[in-house]
Amino acid sequence: MNFFKTIKNSIYSPSFYQQIPTRSFKSSLGYFLLLTLILTIVSTLTFLGTLLTDVPADIQELLQSTTNCYPDELEIKINKGQVTTNVAEPYFIPLCLAYQTDKDYNNLVVIDTQTPFSSTQLNQYKTMTWLTKDALIYKKSGLKVEAVDLSQVADFTLDKSTVNYWIGFISPWVKFIGPALTVLIIFGLYIFYSLKLINLLFIALLIWLLAKILKKTLGYGQAYKLGLYGVTLGLLVEILVGFTKQWTNFGGFPFMFTLIILGVVFINYLKPASKPNKNT
Repeated sequence: MNFFKTIKNSIYSPSFYQQIPTRSFKSSLGYFLLLTLILTIVSTLTFLGTLLTDVPADIQELLQSTTNCYPDELEIKINKGQVTTNVAEPYFIPLCLAYQTDKDYNNLVVIDTQTPFSSTQLNQYKTMTWLTKDALIYKKSGLKVEAVDLSQVADFTLDKSTVNYWIGFISPWVKFIGPALTVLIIFGLYIFYSLKLINLLFIALLIWLLAKILKKTLGYGQAYKLGLYGVTLGLLVEILVGFTKQWTNFGGFPFMFTLIILGVVFINYLKPASKPNKNT
Protein backbone atom coordinates (compact mmCIF):
# COMPACT_ATOMS: atom_id res chain seq x y z
CA MET A 1 0.00 0.00 0.00
CA ASN A 2 2.87 2.38 0.77
CA PHE A 3 4.17 1.91 -2.77
CA PHE A 4 0.87 2.94 -4.35
CA LYS A 5 0.71 5.89 -1.96
CA THR A 6 4.17 6.85 -3.25
CA ILE A 7 2.82 6.72 -6.80
CA LYS A 8 0.07 9.16 -5.81
CA ASN A 9 2.53 11.42 -4.00
CA SER A 10 4.90 11.32 -7.00
CA ILE A 11 2.18 12.89 -9.11
CA TYR A 12 1.26 15.59 -6.62
CA SER A 13 2.48 16.14 -3.08
CA PRO A 14 4.71 19.18 -2.41
CA SER A 15 5.44 17.95 1.12
CA PHE A 16 6.58 14.58 -0.25
CA TYR A 17 8.86 16.24 -2.83
CA GLN A 18 10.53 18.36 -0.14
CA GLN A 19 11.82 15.10 1.40
CA ILE A 20 13.18 13.57 -1.83
CA PRO A 21 16.58 15.33 -1.90
CA THR A 22 17.43 13.79 1.48
CA ARG A 23 16.33 10.28 0.47
CA SER A 24 18.93 7.70 -0.50
CA PHE A 25 19.61 7.16 -4.18
CA LYS A 26 19.05 3.43 -3.65
CA SER A 27 15.46 3.90 -2.46
CA SER A 28 14.69 6.38 -5.26
CA LEU A 29 16.08 4.02 -7.91
CA GLY A 30 14.23 1.10 -6.31
CA TYR A 31 10.94 2.99 -6.64
CA PHE A 32 11.61 3.68 -10.32
CA LEU A 33 12.53 0.06 -11.11
CA LEU A 34 9.48 -1.33 -9.29
CA LEU A 35 7.20 1.22 -10.98
CA THR A 36 8.49 0.32 -14.44
CA LEU A 37 8.17 -3.41 -13.67
CA ILE A 38 4.50 -2.95 -12.72
CA LEU A 39 3.83 -0.83 -15.80
CA THR A 40 5.53 -3.48 -17.95
CA ILE A 41 3.28 -6.22 -16.56
CA VAL A 42 0.14 -4.09 -16.89
CA SER A 43 1.01 -3.17 -20.48
CA THR A 44 1.61 -6.82 -21.36
CA LEU A 45 -1.67 -7.93 -19.78
CA THR A 46 -3.63 -5.70 -22.15
CA PHE A 47 -2.73 -7.89 -25.12
CA LEU A 48 -2.05 -11.18 -23.30
CA GLY A 49 -5.15 -12.80 -24.79
CA THR A 50 -3.93 -12.04 -28.30
CA LEU A 51 -0.48 -13.46 -27.56
CA LEU A 52 -1.71 -16.67 -25.95
CA THR A 53 -4.67 -17.49 -28.18
CA ASP A 54 -4.93 -15.43 -31.36
CA VAL A 55 -1.28 -15.63 -32.43
CA PRO A 56 -0.98 -19.44 -32.10
CA ALA A 57 -4.38 -19.88 -33.79
CA ASP A 58 -3.33 -17.65 -36.69
CA ILE A 59 -0.06 -19.54 -37.10
CA GLN A 60 -1.85 -22.89 -37.07
CA GLU A 61 -4.27 -21.59 -39.69
CA LEU A 62 -1.35 -20.44 -41.83
CA LEU A 63 0.36 -23.83 -41.51
CA GLN A 64 -2.83 -25.66 -42.44
CA SER A 65 -3.40 -23.30 -45.35
CA THR A 66 0.16 -23.96 -46.54
CA THR A 67 -0.48 -27.70 -46.49
CA ASN A 68 -3.71 -27.30 -48.43
CA CYS A 69 -2.20 -24.78 -50.82
CA TYR A 70 0.82 -26.78 -51.96
CA PRO A 71 -0.11 -28.77 -55.10
CA ASP A 72 0.02 -32.55 -54.83
CA GLU A 73 1.88 -32.99 -58.12
CA LEU A 74 4.50 -30.22 -57.78
CA GLU A 75 8.14 -31.08 -57.17
CA ILE A 76 10.80 -28.38 -57.04
CA LYS A 77 14.50 -29.17 -57.05
CA ILE A 78 17.35 -26.78 -56.39
CA ASN A 79 20.73 -28.11 -57.43
CA LYS A 80 23.78 -25.83 -57.33
CA GLY A 81 21.51 -22.80 -57.30
CA GLN A 82 19.51 -23.90 -60.34
CA VAL A 83 15.77 -24.62 -60.22
CA THR A 84 14.07 -27.48 -62.02
CA THR A 85 10.46 -28.67 -61.74
CA ASN A 86 8.31 -31.55 -62.98
CA VAL A 87 5.45 -29.33 -64.26
CA ALA A 88 4.75 -27.26 -67.35
CA GLU A 89 5.71 -23.62 -66.89
CA PRO A 90 4.72 -20.98 -66.14
CA TYR A 91 3.11 -22.78 -63.22
CA PHE A 92 0.79 -20.78 -60.96
CA ILE A 93 -0.06 -21.45 -57.32
CA PRO A 94 -3.17 -19.35 -56.54
CA LEU A 95 -3.56 -17.38 -53.35
CA CYS A 96 -4.42 -19.54 -50.39
CA LEU A 97 -7.09 -18.69 -47.83
CA ALA A 98 -4.55 -17.04 -45.54
CA TYR A 99 -3.58 -14.52 -48.23
CA GLN A 100 -6.91 -13.83 -49.92
CA THR A 101 -7.30 -10.45 -48.22
CA ASP A 102 -4.63 -9.08 -50.58
CA LYS A 103 -6.54 -7.74 -53.61
CA ASP A 104 -3.41 -6.82 -55.59
CA TYR A 105 -2.50 -10.41 -56.44
CA ASN A 106 -4.15 -13.48 -57.90
CA ASN A 107 -1.27 -15.86 -57.24
CA LEU A 108 0.91 -16.72 -54.32
CA VAL A 109 3.76 -18.04 -56.49
CA VAL A 110 4.52 -18.38 -60.17
CA ILE A 111 7.26 -20.78 -61.26
CA ASP A 112 8.83 -19.74 -64.53
CA THR A 113 12.45 -20.74 -65.05
CA GLN A 114 12.45 -19.96 -68.76
CA THR A 115 11.32 -16.32 -68.98
CA PRO A 116 13.91 -13.64 -68.11
CA PHE A 117 12.82 -11.45 -65.21
CA SER A 118 11.23 -8.08 -65.87
CA SER A 119 9.05 -5.87 -63.70
CA THR A 120 6.46 -5.78 -66.48
CA GLN A 121 6.22 -9.57 -66.56
CA LEU A 122 6.06 -9.73 -62.76
CA ASN A 123 3.11 -7.35 -62.75
CA GLN A 124 1.36 -9.29 -65.50
CA TYR A 125 1.66 -12.48 -63.48
CA LYS A 126 -0.14 -10.74 -60.55
CA THR A 127 1.90 -12.82 -58.16
CA MET A 128 3.44 -12.20 -54.77
CA THR A 129 6.58 -14.20 -55.64
CA TRP A 130 8.27 -15.45 -58.80
CA LEU A 131 10.60 -18.45 -58.75
CA THR A 132 13.01 -18.05 -61.63
CA LYS A 133 15.89 -20.25 -62.79
CA ASP A 134 18.24 -19.00 -60.10
CA ALA A 135 16.35 -16.60 -57.82
CA LEU A 136 13.23 -16.11 -55.74
CA ILE A 137 11.83 -12.67 -56.51
CA TYR A 138 9.17 -10.98 -54.41
CA LYS A 139 7.60 -7.60 -53.89
CA LYS A 140 8.65 -6.27 -50.52
CA SER A 141 6.45 -3.18 -50.31
CA GLY A 142 4.83 -1.01 -52.91
CA LEU A 143 6.98 -1.03 -56.05
CA LYS A 144 10.11 -2.33 -54.32
CA VAL A 145 11.29 -5.74 -55.57
CA GLU A 146 13.71 -8.00 -53.69
CA ALA A 147 15.48 -11.17 -54.86
CA VAL A 148 16.96 -14.16 -53.01
CA ASP A 149 20.02 -15.57 -54.78
CA LEU A 150 19.52 -19.34 -54.88
CA SER A 151 23.24 -19.97 -55.38
CA GLN A 152 23.51 -19.40 -51.63
CA VAL A 153 20.86 -22.06 -50.89
CA ALA A 154 21.81 -25.68 -50.17
CA ASP A 155 20.54 -28.33 -52.55
CA PHE A 156 17.10 -29.69 -51.68
CA THR A 157 13.88 -31.09 -53.10
CA LEU A 158 10.48 -29.66 -52.18
CA ASP A 159 7.31 -31.65 -52.70
CA LYS A 160 4.02 -32.30 -50.92
CA SER A 161 5.46 -34.92 -48.58
CA THR A 162 8.30 -32.58 -47.56
CA VAL A 163 5.85 -29.78 -46.83
CA ASN A 164 3.66 -32.10 -44.76
CA TYR A 165 6.69 -33.36 -42.84
CA TRP A 166 7.83 -29.88 -41.82
CA ILE A 167 4.31 -28.71 -41.01
CA GLY A 168 3.91 -31.76 -38.78
CA PHE A 169 7.26 -31.04 -37.14
CA ILE A 170 6.44 -27.38 -36.45
CA SER A 171 2.78 -27.70 -35.36
CA PRO A 172 3.37 -29.15 -31.84
CA TRP A 173 5.64 -26.22 -31.01
CA VAL A 174 3.15 -23.51 -31.99
CA LYS A 175 1.48 -23.61 -28.56
CA PHE A 176 4.75 -22.38 -27.01
CA ILE A 177 4.97 -19.31 -29.26
CA GLY A 178 2.47 -17.28 -27.22
CA PRO A 179 4.24 -17.77 -23.85
CA ALA A 180 7.64 -17.21 -25.49
CA LEU A 181 6.46 -13.96 -27.06
CA THR A 182 4.99 -12.88 -23.73
CA VAL A 183 8.33 -13.35 -21.97
CA LEU A 184 10.19 -11.54 -24.75
CA ILE A 185 7.74 -8.63 -24.69
CA ILE A 186 7.96 -8.31 -20.90
CA PHE A 187 11.76 -8.33 -21.11
CA GLY A 188 11.78 -5.88 -24.03
CA LEU A 189 9.34 -3.46 -22.41
CA TYR A 190 11.24 -3.51 -19.14
CA ILE A 191 14.49 -2.72 -20.97
CA PHE A 192 12.67 0.07 -22.85
CA TYR A 193 11.42 1.61 -19.61
CA SER A 194 14.80 1.16 -17.92
CA LEU A 195 16.43 3.18 -20.70
CA LYS A 196 14.47 6.14 -19.35
CA LEU A 197 17.25 6.29 -16.75
CA ILE A 198 19.49 7.61 -19.52
CA ASN A 199 16.89 10.23 -20.48
CA LEU A 200 16.80 11.30 -16.86
CA LEU A 201 20.48 12.24 -17.00
CA PHE A 202 19.52 15.09 -19.33
CA ILE A 203 16.23 15.87 -17.58
CA ALA A 204 18.04 16.10 -14.24
CA LEU A 205 20.34 18.70 -15.79
CA LEU A 206 17.29 20.74 -16.82
CA ILE A 207 15.84 20.42 -13.30
CA TRP A 208 19.17 21.57 -11.84
CA LEU A 209 19.33 24.54 -14.21
CA LEU A 210 15.74 25.47 -13.45
CA ALA A 211 16.52 25.33 -9.73
CA LYS A 212 19.49 27.68 -10.32
CA ILE A 213 17.28 30.13 -12.18
CA LEU A 214 14.75 30.07 -9.34
CA LYS A 215 17.59 30.46 -6.81
CA LYS A 216 16.82 27.12 -5.18
CA THR A 217 19.73 25.18 -3.66
CA LEU A 218 19.83 21.81 -5.39
CA GLY A 219 22.66 19.48 -6.42
CA TYR A 220 22.64 17.49 -9.67
CA GLY A 221 22.29 14.18 -7.80
CA GLN A 222 19.30 15.56 -5.91
CA ALA A 223 17.80 16.75 -9.20
CA TYR A 224 18.17 13.22 -10.59
CA LYS A 225 16.33 11.78 -7.59
CA LEU A 226 13.51 14.27 -8.13
CA GLY A 227 13.32 13.05 -11.71
CA LEU A 228 13.08 9.41 -10.60
CA TYR A 229 9.79 10.28 -8.89
CA GLY A 230 8.66 12.98 -11.31
CA VAL A 231 8.81 10.41 -14.13
CA THR A 232 5.67 8.70 -12.76
CA LEU A 233 3.11 10.94 -14.44
CA GLY A 234 5.11 11.01 -17.67
CA LEU A 235 5.09 7.20 -17.90
CA LEU A 236 1.38 6.98 -17.12
CA VAL A 237 0.52 9.59 -19.74
CA GLU A 238 2.69 7.83 -22.34
CA ILE A 239 0.87 4.54 -21.74
CA LEU A 240 -2.55 6.22 -21.82
CA VAL A 241 -1.73 8.01 -25.07
CA GLY A 242 -0.48 4.77 -26.60
CA PHE A 243 -3.65 2.88 -25.66
CA THR A 244 -6.06 5.57 -26.85
CA LYS A 245 -4.27 6.69 -30.03
CA GLN A 246 -6.39 4.41 -32.25
CA TRP A 247 -9.52 6.28 -31.13
CA THR A 248 -8.17 9.80 -30.57
CA ASN A 249 -5.45 9.96 -33.25
CA PHE A 250 -3.39 11.78 -30.61
CA GLY A 251 0.12 10.40 -30.27
CA GLY A 252 1.55 13.04 -27.99
CA PHE A 253 3.58 16.16 -28.77
CA PRO A 254 7.31 16.92 -29.03
CA PHE A 255 9.19 16.53 -25.74
CA MET A 256 5.94 15.57 -23.98
CA PHE A 257 7.68 13.16 -21.59
CA THR A 258 10.34 15.70 -20.61
CA LEU A 259 7.90 18.59 -20.21
CA ILE A 260 5.59 16.54 -17.99
CA ILE A 261 8.46 15.67 -15.66
CA LEU A 262 9.64 19.26 -15.49
CA GLY A 263 6.07 20.39 -14.80
CA VAL A 264 5.61 17.87 -12.00
CA VAL A 265 8.92 18.80 -10.36
CA PHE A 266 8.23 22.52 -10.73
CA ILE A 267 4.75 22.34 -9.19
CA ASN A 268 5.77 20.04 -6.35
CA TYR A 269 9.26 21.31 -5.53
CA LEU A 270 10.54 24.33 -7.44
CA LYS A 271 7.50 26.60 -7.52
CA PRO A 272 8.19 29.66 -5.38
CA ALA A 273 6.08 29.81 -2.26
CA SER A 274 3.26 32.29 -2.53
CA LYS A 275 3.68 35.33 -0.35
CA PRO A 276 1.03 35.78 2.35
CA ASN A 277 -1.31 38.75 1.87
CA LYS A 278 -0.52 41.67 4.11
CA ASN A 279 -3.42 43.20 5.98
CA THR A 280 -3.74 46.87 5.25
